[in-house]
Amino acid sequence: MNFAGLYDMPATDVARQMYFNVGGPHGFMRWGIYIFMFAAFIYLGVTLYRRIKIWRQGKGELRTDFPEKRIWAFIKYVLFQVKVLRESYAGIFHISLFWGFIGLFIVTMIIVAQEDFTELFFHTKFIYGNFYLIWSLFGDLFGVVVLLGLVMAIYRRFKVKPSRLDTKPIDTFALGIITFIIVTGFMNEALRIAITGFPKFEVWSPFGYALAHLFVWADESGLRVAHYINWWLHMVSAFSFIGLVATDKIGHIAITMLNVYYQNLDNEDKSTKYAMKVIPPSEFETAESFGVGSVEHFTWKQLMDGDACTRCGRCQDNCPAHLTEKPLSPKKIVNDVKSAMDERVPMLQEAAKTGADPATLESNPLIDGWVKQDEIWSCTNCAACVENCPVQIEHINKINDMRRFKVLMEGEMAGELQTSLQNMENNSNPFGFGFAARADWVPADLGIKPLSEDPEVDILYYVGCYGSFDKRNQKIAIALVKILQKAGYKVGILGTEEACCGDAAMRAGNEYLFHALATQNLEAFKTYGVKKIVTTCPHGYNVIKKEYKKFAKVGVDSGGQPLEADYEVYHHVELINDLIKKGKIKLVESMNEKITYHDSCFLGRYNEIYDEPRDILKALPGAQYVEMSRTHRRSFCCGAGGARMFIEEHLGTRINQFRTKDAHSSGATKIGTACPFCLTMLSDGANELDIQNLQTLDIAEYVFNSMEK
Repeated sequence: MNFAGLYDMPATDVARQMYFNVGGPHGFMRWGIYIFMFAAFIYLGVTLYRRIKIWRQGKGELRTDFPEKRIWAFIKYVLFQVKVLRESYAGIFHISLFWGFIGLFIVTMIIVAQEDFTELFFHTKFIYGNFYLIWSLFGDLFGVVVLLGLVMAIYRRFKVKPSRLDTKPIDTFALGIITFIIVTGFMNEALRIAITGFPKFEVWSPFGYALAHLFVWADESGLRVAHYINWWLHMVSAFSFIGLVATDKIGHIAITMLNVYYQNLDNEDKSTKYAMKVIPPSEFETAESFGVGSVEHFTWKQLMDGDACTRCGRCQDNCPAHLTEKPLSPKKIVNDVKSAMDERVPMLQEAAKTGADPATLESNPLIDGWVKQDEIWSCTNCAACVENCPVQIEHINKINDMRRFKVLMEGEMAGELQTSLQNMENNSNPFGFGFAARADWVPADLGIKPLSEDPEVDILYYVGCYGSFDKRNQKIAIALVKILQKAGYKVGILGTEEACCGDAAMRAGNEYLFHALATQNLEAFKTYGVKKIVTTCPHGYNVIKKEYKKFAKVGVDSGGQPLEADYEVYHHVELINDLIKKGKIKLVESMNEKITYHDSCFLGRYNEIYDEPRDILKALPGAQYVEMSRTHRRSFCCGAGGARMFIEEHLGTRINQFRTKDAHSSGATKIGTACPFCLTMLSDGANELDIQNLQTLDIAEYVFNSMEK
């Protein structure tokens, strides 16, 4: 449709003069723009180069592989703002600012294409007629979108004032300069329209056209002076903003894009999601230090995280330790590491120039200086921080690297944790029971044997320490075996050849102990040709599925031969749900209870197993299923992960009690769990809070009690 034809004038007249009132397309202002533009980009480049030099003081790390996957992650998290939009209000204003600016950038680049290319070299213009009208409309709309986003952001930060936002002067400056750029941009448009006598076709810039009516009373000379000054202010502020996009708060615009591109791609695949880095065994023979005791021990990407952090607080808003008054804030950890980096790295750079010994540098120590031990030991490794971070910062790896240093290099840890680790080392379980009793849980009539007696089985049940030694969880082990046998599976166990999975040892920082335990289990799997494993513990499931396979690539067995991890591992809810759907087991007994489900962190966030346990509980005859207030990826930890199961909780509110209150508030009388840690913590929570009508059972128990025998 010919919109320009509505105005009874040549299409070429339906346009505007570029560089209006500032010297025209060939005036000084045009070259002034080039000067400011190059100055802004040079400053941006220098600033970014300086930050890169600082990051490069960290250890090397490969983050340039699989560029196609990295580009897709960039599109997903930067362009589509997938994580940002998980919170509706903040998501709306963030995407308004982001896409509004993208739109305004495109509108500006169209001017550059005409004025600095087609018109300059070919004396051809294309911004007129229909194109001009649509271009003007989109420019106006994008500006309004940014303005609305700014209003929402300012209202939230300065009126609502969420506790997670620690507003600093730089935050106010960032919002102020963006607002100034948009307001002066609209003022430029309004003043130009007023000076040129309100051409009818300028209604295609509706906001600017309406704003221009504020100046109908002014004479043209005054308007021209105002436009000239405003134009300069707009240009200087816009290019100042460009120059600052790699510095401090504004810097997250550029650096977060880099951070997303160089993210850990393992986290994009649930088969490797949130897997910990494994120290190659060979390093124990050559390395002088393990873990992170000083900021330069972090990798360059871990240092980049600090500059990428927007301090949005989503991590701490979802952190169970922070929400139960522990000293840990994932946001604070990241920013404290950044502060340590900004203090120490320039000293290291200067020492490298002068030949000084870095050990003699007097900087605040990373641990016990910038980061307190109570912070790093409060973490449950629940991954809520990583799951909710919109810029893909990896908080847990930093915390666990500092734990490694304290445990491996300084031998510092809570006394009860030290006892548990010694028990794992001596008896392959954290409780101290003799390893010879590992198969004593098996009733004589269960019909299950160790692989050493009968290796021809359909599936290996990796029982784990709780199923083997904890009387409450032994009931779950027996229930699972009977379910699988009813479905026609022949199940075997390793018995005394089974070792602790080592998850708690690894996450507590004792990598050496993890290596020993993982090697023992992997050797057993290889000896018996195990191809299919089922677990009842998400921690065992996760570590056998992920870290074991990483370790097998770099470790060797007791005979010096390469390890293998050629198997599939399932959590019991996956198998049980499949058996129900295929009709191999039938649920017939009615329970007539209101039941809710607690998402285990290592089953949910780590492995994205959310639907299977819910499908099972909803299939129970007579069960009324209800959800807690925090579910799925926003679920609240029970408090036992990250080796916290073996560390007494002395600070703040007990996490298990906090979560038990969530369950009680749902109105449920039964809680379904799929983790021995969660079952223990929630059962204890109900007892500690004296909640009478709230019982916790594992999903296998619900199914066994309901199924046709």
